[in-house]
Amino acid sequence: MNPDFNAEHYVIGACLLSADAVRFADAIVSPADFYRPQLGDAFAVMAEMRNAGDPIEPYTVAVRLKERGTLGMDTMDLFRFMEATPSAHTVEFYAKQVREESVKRALRAAGQKLMQQASVDGVPPSKTLSDAMEDLRGIRDNTPSQGITSKKLSEILAVEEDHDWVVPGLFERGDRMIITGFEGFGKSTWIRQMAIQFAAGINPITMDHIEPLRVQVVDVENTEGQWRKEVRGMTAVAKKYGTADPENLDLACHGRIDLTKDAALGAVHRLLDQNRPDILFIGPIYKMVPNGINNDDDAAPLITALDSLRDRGVVLVMEGHSPKGNGQNVRDLSPRGSAALMGWPEFGFGLGPESEGSNAASIQRWRGDRTRGTDWPKRLERGGPFPWTADNVHPATRQKYYGWDKQKVSF
Repeated sequence: MNPDFNAEHYVIGACLLSADAVRFADAIVSPADFYRPQLGDAFAVMAEMRNAGDPIEPYTVAVRLKERGTLGMDTMDLFRFMEATPSAHTVEFYAKQVREESVKRALRAAGQKLMQQASVDGVPPSKTLSDAMEDLRGIRDNTPSQGITSKKLSEILAVEEDHDWVVPGLFERGDRMIITGFEGFGKSTWIRQMAIQFAAGINPITMDHIEPLRVQVVDVENTEGQWRKEVRGMTAVAKKYGTADPENLDLACHGRIDLTKDAALGAVHRLLDQNRPDILFIGPIYKMVPNGINNDDDAAPLITALDSLRDRGVVLVMEGHSPKGNGQNVRDLSPRGSAALMGWPEFGFGLGPESEGSNAASIQRWRGDRTRGTDWPKRLERGGPFPWTADNVHPATRQKYYGWDKQKVSF
């Protein structure tokens, strides 16, 4: 950290590193909270630019500040703020500091005004008290709303229902999915297959072509060598039949991490800053805390950390572990360790054999889907161009893209 910089400089630097940081900071501070007016103007300009979809860079921000008539802030100043800021994900930490200092300044000013009025002869105490209360209400009401607003039900019903799809029929922006399953039955294979298909522009469920997604994988259990061994074949198939090269997928293999600590969480946020993914595959869940998940207290800080990633607008897909089998055919496939994990994601799927000795997999929903009208299947079948094929692939799609049907497996 640069000792000549303070929290205000780091907020501006974080916003220059990532436009997403503007959104997070805007929920905490306003331009008026900055002690240095030029920094408040810079923050206001970046908020306007983000809303307009304009690129936020030192040069473009400096141009807007000049148009605004702001003096004492140029491109080189903005570059220094950006270079001194370690990561965009720190913006909330520093924004809270900026807001706290702003409130303290306002309280000190209100206290001084109160003392001055109380010492003036002829001013009724009721007037002094009323003015002080008004000042305090102003400080309170100037706090950003954190996005909490109220609308009439009629306004809400007047808007046609819409979905912010990342993949139509499967994922909306910000969705979270946890996949569990029988050990060694193909859960990890299905997760990797989906990652590669999304990157190749293939809908992993319907097998139709889609707009290719930017995919980031953070695997805290498997090595690069294991990935190379497991996905070489399906990557070649996806490259042949997809609309994009799946080798553009970004993969970070790492051992167990503690995502509840700033260092590890910051490292993942930096990957999001760098690669700008649409979808993040991360896990397994139990290897993202130091001692596994044994109760809700273990799960709570991890959920908070994961939600900070989800707030970046990415879809989260995670592998979880279910309780060990008890020798019975029916097995609970919900995540082990904490009930909090069951109610948290939008989708919770468990993979298990459809019947004893079967190669087909039934998909057990251990929580109800939050999004209605999705295309997620009820079962997966082995065979076809990829290791797993959903039961709802249209026959025309099989023939059009792959020249394949259930009766004749050609791959």
